[in-house]
Amino acid sequence: MQKRLSVFFVTLIGLVLTAFVASFTYVSIEKRYLQKIESDVFQLQEKLAAELARYSEIPVVLSADPRLKRLLRAPESERLFNETNDLLSDWNARLNSDVLYLMNRNGMTVASSNVASETSFVGHSYHYRPYFQQATLGQKGQYYALGVVSDKRGYYFSYPVIDGDKVSGVLTLKVDLSIIERIWNQQQFDYLIADPLGVIFYSSRDEWLYQSLTILTEPQKQTIRDSRRYGDTKLRSLTTFSDADALSEKRKLSIANKNQEREMMLVSTTPLGTEGWQIYGFTSVSDSFPVVIQATFIFALFYALLVLVIAAWLQNVRTRKELARLNDDLEVKVASRTASLEETNSALRASISQYEKAQAALRQTESELIQAAKLAMLGEMSASINHEINQPLAAMRTYTENSLRLMEKARYADVGKNLSTINELIGLIADIIARFKVFARKQDVNSRNRADINAVISASITLSEASFIKKGIHVNCALSQEDLYVKADPVQLEQVILNLMSNAAHALSSVTDPTIGIETEVSADRVILHVWDNGPGLDNDTKKRIFSPFFTTKPEGLGLGLTICRRIIESFDGDLQAQDHTSGGADFTVTLQRLIEGKQRDDNRDLDY
Repeated sequence: MQKRLSVFFVTLIGLVLTAFVASFTYVSIEKRYLQKIESDVFQLQEKLAAELARYSEIPVVLSADPRLKRLLRAPESERLFNETNDLLSDWNARLNSDVLYLMNRNGMTVASSNVASETSFVGHSYHYRPYFQQATLGQKGQYYALGVVSDKRGYYFSYPVIDGDKVSGVLTLKVDLSIIERIWNQQQFDYLIADPLGVIFYSSRDEWLYQSLTILTEPQKQTIRDSRRYGDTKLRSLTTFSDADALSEKRKLSIANKNQEREMMLVSTTPLGTEGWQIYGFTSVSDSFPVVIQATFIFALFYALLVLVIAAWLQNVRTRKELARLNDDLEVKVASRTASLEETNSALRASISQYEKAQAALRQTESELIQAAKLAMLGEMSASINHEINQPLAAMRTYTENSLRLMEKARYADVGKNLSTINELIGLIADIIARFKVFARKQDVNSRNRADINAVISASITLSEASFIKKGIHVNCALSQEDLYVKADPVQLEQVILNLMSNAAHALSSVTDPTIGIETEVSADRVILHVWDNGPGLDNDTKKRIFSPFFTTKPEGLGLGLTICRRIIESFDGDLQAQDHTSGGADFTVTLQRLIEGKQRDDNRDLDY
């Protein structure tokens, strides 16, 4: 029962505080909106008054031009008519006004800046306009109206053209009130401009245009229609007020929209100029509702959180004693588990140490495996080694026997020639052995990670050339004409190429006209080496498994050659892939990072073995 009573009082207090916050927020937002409206309306009034004042004195200055008087004296002169129209057009363009036109004493327009337009004022009489009547009395005229011909809203400034001591005509400048849109860049609120009777002649809402803020009598409406000031409008009333002066004292108005529905608006007003115009700024009261709702929601959420925090604090106080008891039990359990954890950590450190040793042993084994694969390849090439060395040895034996017989005959010059030839053959044998020694040596960890791919390919072909000739295999090698350096170790890259060519040679064992191709493909940052053959190719299952350890298609193979090759290429941040060649055989592609250096080769590097 006590718990329910507490919940009731907490909820009641929350509702009261939430209502207070909502009310305070609404009053604050309304005050801020009113201040913003007042500021914006005042800025619009200052800018518009300054813009209109800029044009008000222009007719006074221009009316003194004698060229206007000449046309008024001789209105039938076509030459003066054209010259005056051109003059008015030039003035209008410079002033950036809407229209500049000249009327005679009877109100008939005799020249206009828009004479070439379909809405030309020439030939139209405006004697009924107040600005004309004011000017004929020798005064400056000012008037706002909707254009009879152009149907455009504008403000008119006029001044008499005085010839001698009498008024011979009136010069009028029309300013398009679209200047309001140019000088008014605050679109957060709605605004309108109304005349002394409350008739709206400019508004940010089209539905308010040429309606009235006040309730007009029928005589007032008829007088406005007869003046043709606002065209043929119904002059619908937007409020329930009959006096425009009473509107300036209001801060809230209920205004009808285009559906005749009432909308409560915050309003601010300020006078404009000497014509009795009023500028009104509006914003809907409902615009403040989202802010009020948001503030109310935030407060309600804050209050709920505060209640929850207090409840949690009270609950915390009640459970402190229980928590102290649980802490004692926990310390005992932690001590027990800490001992077990230390034992586990010791075992883990021992496992890590064993893992590091295993990794070191694995790296050593991998290096030895690569070397073993290299030596195994040398074993496969032993026949070609024997062939390459036996040929110069046989020649040396022949030359030696021949030299002995020449010595008996004292032909020492011929003996010298034979010895020179034998020396050359010894050098050839030394070169052959040196190539195989370079290939057979272990990788130096300090060697540079840079290889001339053309030189590596040439060396690989030289090592295997004798074996391929013996098997009848034709090697088609097309090297790049430029120096190509790649990120790789030369010896290990040579091992990969020899392994790929050896595999290709094995695949050509039952092929007529066997061919192995070596090509390079160069891009801005990559070099792709193709080693292909015209053998039977690879099936899909073989392509998927060919780089797997211990997978081989050779009866006597271990299945590690391509696995090692891929590991070597990947250690250089490269890639080794197998695909089908257009000739029907297999195509192994080695992709390596290109190192930009060296110069363009002048010699042709296309080789054919």
